[in-house]
Amino acid sequence: MRTFFQKEQKATVAAEDTIQLVTFRVGGQDCGLAINSVAEVVRPLRITPLPRMPQFIEGVINLRGTIIPVVDLRKRFVVDAAGSDERRARMLITKGAIPEKGERELLALVVDGADEVIPIARKDIAPPPEAATGTQADFIGGVGKAGDRLIIILDIQRILSRQERTDLAEAHHAEP
Repeated sequence: MRTFFQKEQKATVAAEDTIQLVTFRVGGQDCGLAINSVAEVVRPLRITPLPRMPQFIEGVINLRGTIIPVVDLRKRFVVDAAGSDERRARMLITKGAIPEKGERELLALVVDGADEVIPIARKDIAPPPEAATGTQADFIGGVGKAGDRLIIILDIQRILSRQERTDLAEAHHAEP
């Protein structure tokens, strides 16, 4: 006879063997972020451009008094925006880490649409393919299999390189 504790312990083990992903689309690709790295999903806000930034850094937004940098993932991934429906576009407000400071930093990601939160078993997550490694794609944390879908799992801490974070911080502090 199983006790309540044994049932609860089994549920805890099952939960530890999965991760919850917020899924979204960039171009025609299904992508995901760990749910604990997403603060909220909002409709696109007015973006204020920043000078001398990489093309994929759109600028900054003001979300309830907080200035947040904006990264367009279509441009970051170098994918065609053709066929994207701007009415479905969303901004994911993410909680990224600043490794050298040990702090959490908000970052807005422009995506073609947010889908759902799904659980994926850790055993169904493969490391990034060899071709998707290196400085140009080190933000890919793995590839998850959910039924017949493949979901590119992003590492929010690596969406921006250390140099890009430094450039963004300098531009933000230089604003009048």
